[in-house]
Amino acid sequence: MPGGAAAKLPEGPPFVTPGERISYQLTIGGMNLASYDVGVGDVEEVDGRRAIVVQSHARSQGLVSMVANLDATFTSWIDVETGRPLRWTVEERGSEGEIKEGADAHLGQRRENQVPVEVRWGEKPPTLEMQKLSMPDVWDYNALVIAFRAWEPKAGSTVTAEVMRSMYLWHTTVVVRGEETVTTELGDFAALHFEGLSYRLRRDGTRDVGAPERNFSLWISNDDGRVPLQSSAQTDYGDVKMTLVDYQPGNGNRLRP
Repeated sequence: MPGGAAAKLPEGPPFVTPGERISYQLTIGGMNLASYDVGVGDVEEVDGRRAIVVQSHARSQGLVSMVANLDATFTSWIDVETGRPLRWTVEERGSEGEIKEGADAHLGQRRENQVPVEVRWGEKPPTLEMQKLSMPDVWDYNALVIAFRAWEPKAGSTVTAEVMRSMYLWHTTVVVRGEETVTTELGDFAALHFEGLSYRLRRDGTRDVGAPERNFSLWISNDDGRVPLQSSAQTDYGDVKMTLVDYQPGNGNRLRP
């Protein structure tokens, strides 16, 4: 995936507002698949640092839920000073609400090039696994999207990151394609288009050659709100499109001026 000059994602307070709520519709082949809701909570303490809680929740809808139940919650604790994540959890639940699988990545407890990840399968006790890293920063999916909100790149800029998505770490390269117009239920918006390619890493940091690469695109409004408007991605369910259907700006001051 060709790109331009390598860049670094900005440091500083995350681009979120307490109480902010964003809702999306996920579709596959034009059929509604699931809802996807993102909410910004309160500031808590994690590993001695102040962190804002950001949680996203995907839930299958209608007939789809009868065939393939999807109920997954992803929670990030993001350092209010640096914008880097300190903790990432994922819980995937079955049709009866039971936990099928999950992970708790203690990113703020990094020691040299490793972070501890507690993995859970069903009712079994969690097991501790160490994830090897190769970059100075480690991200999770929520925190990465929020970092893109604060980034003001030139077209052609490229950034590479290691990102916790679900239970695993992914090597991710993103190229800024430039400004485009995106149409949503809330209107037409000028947006920056980010295009990415990811591949999964094993716990020892090597590439998992048995897992396919994943292409994705993300569009963020090119205005003061910097709202994620739309995304598309290759997933285990097929090519999924996610489009904004509702946005609530929150009830406090944005952490990043």
